[in-house]
Amino acid sequence: MTAMAERTARSVTTVLQAMVGMSLLTLLLLSADVDAQSPRISSFKYNGNGCPSGTAVGEISVDGLVITMKYSAFSATTDQGVSGMRKSCQLNIAMTYSPGYSFSLEMVTLRGYTFLDDKVKATHKVSYYLTGQTGTGSFSGSTTGPFDDNYEHSGPVTPKVWSPCNLRRNLNVKAEVRVDNSANRSGAGFIDVDTKDVVLAFRLKWKTCK
Repeated sequence: MTAMAERTARSVTTVLQAMVGMSLLTLLLLSADVDAQSPRISSFKYNGNGCPSGTAVGEISVDGLVITMKYSAFSATTDQGVSGMRKSCQLNIAMTYSPGYSFSLEMVTLRGYTFLDDKVKATHKVSYYLTGQTGTGSFSGSTTGPFDDNYEHSGPVTPKVWSPCNLRRNLNVKAEVRVDNSANRSGAGFIDVDTKDVVLAFRLKWKTCK
């Protein structure tokens, strides 16, 4: 069995595990420098070809600071043609917080698993925007093969897009994974964000409106 075939078999096992709730991707909203009422996630929606209907479920924690998403189809691979090489899932998050404050996303940490032949590249990217606002902030990390292991990318989201003062705007977060074998057309690649070790964590930055 080839390495890619072995990886595909492992992926099927991962999907089955995910369907019974073993696979977690967590969106953690951590606030800093805010003395007013603690922000809370009040509701959310999701959509995308990485999380089609029936392949994802989500839950908001009791304190309202964490969304835990369970995925079973969020992966990209060279084995499924061009359409399979890029997948995304978008969360639309409604938040409640005290008036007189503004927030932006500050830091992000991405973890997952990827198998890559020589010169094949995998990218995990996150971008965000605020409903009704212009501007998009993003962070991405890439891995180039040969590689067969878990990965972690962490860094600042740029540019920072601030929510308007005294107006509550929904936070829209898009996670995207893709593989690129243009440098090695015969090479195979796979990036998986539906394994139990995956984490998508954000830190929010707050400031007082003037």
